[in-house]
Amino acid sequence: MNGVYGLMQQWQLLPSSKFLLRNSKHLHGKYLSRRGCVYPIVCFCKSLQTNAYEVVKGSYLPTTQTAQNLKSKGEVSIENENVGAFQKLPMVMPSVDILYSSLRKAKKIAPTKSITNVAKRERNKGAKQLDALMKELAAPLRDYVDNFPKKKYLHPYERSLLELTLGDGNYEEVLMKVDTLRKKVISVGKEHASLCAKSLSKREAEERLNQGKEKLEEIFHHEGKAIDELLDIAKTLRAMPVVDLKTPTLCLVGAPNVGKSSLVRILSTGKPEICNYPFTTRGILMGHIALNYQRFQVTDTPGLLRRHDENRNNLEKLTLAVLSHLPTAILYVHDLSGECGMSASDQVPISASTFCKIFYMACSSRITR
Repeated sequence: MNGVYGLMQQWQLLPSSKFLLRNSKHLHGKYLSRRGCVYPIVCFCKSLQTNAYEVVKGSYLPTTQTAQNLKSKGEVSIENENVGAFQKLPMVMPSVDILYSSLRKAKKIAPTKSITNVAKRERNKGAKQLDALMKELAAPLRDYVDNFPKKKYLHPYERSLLELTLGDGNYEEVLMKVDTLRKKVISVGKEHASLCAKSLSKREAEERLNQGKEKLEEIFHHEGKAIDELLDIAKTLRAMPVVDLKTPTLCLVGAPNVGKSSLVRILSTGKPEICNYPFTTRGILMGHIALNYQRFQVTDTPGLLRRHDENRNNLEKLTLAVLSHLPTAILYVHDLSGECGMSASDQVPISASTFCKIFYMACSSRITR
């Protein structure tokens, strides 16, 4: 009860708490009423919402409804508020390496020692080797399909990077091809292992073993390109800049060739390419600044042109994705000399239209919430 009284004393400092406590039926002055053993308490949290708690033996336990709400909030945060999924991708092996490694491991499988009949021994060996080959080929494919993140669970920023870098739908299409290959390998492997197990002679068992291996190799050579495509996708996604949502971030925005990359190179650890022509920056680049024991992020973005959103290229859409989905401060960079190829009077409307767009999106998101 001392813990409860201490908490109530602290709440006396809050005006809203005073109002709630003054109108509570369970309070007499600054003390809790002894008429009941369970006391509903109103707690204030960061999201400015109220949660109901019960006091049980001096401990605060959430009610069933509150616990469910907290659980659902946690699930949403896992899906929508975390970045870094591209750095957790599984390592993808080239299709040729998977095939030859599986063939070597399957070849080492020996028949059951207790079988003395030559024909039975050979068909047992063939069935076991085909089954092992099928499992060795399918296991890494299942790992890729299961551990590559689903697009709908990605942070909106990473989802935008995925669509703009790889193309809309290409990521899911490649994963679907890999899963189709896995299912075909399992189907063909089981079919030929079953045929080998039904062989009547040693020679027939050997022929069906070779036929099964050749068929699996043919399928893997023909459709294994999907694995190599997934390998290229993994390399591309791992090269994406890592953004820490808890670190203050400054985003440089402006027309092409106004000097954004030069500022990032001078102010931070980032080393973007610098050339005297527009659209040198082909993606999102990150730099870091350490100042007075604090760490900051600086983002270099592709240049924006003065045109409608539906006419923008993917580089410009990358810039808008950063501004739309990441909590950043925005610094508009202008070249007043006009050496960038655009006059100062033409650069101002770009900044103004970008600011209006971001302000509108921020207001819309707050209304939606």
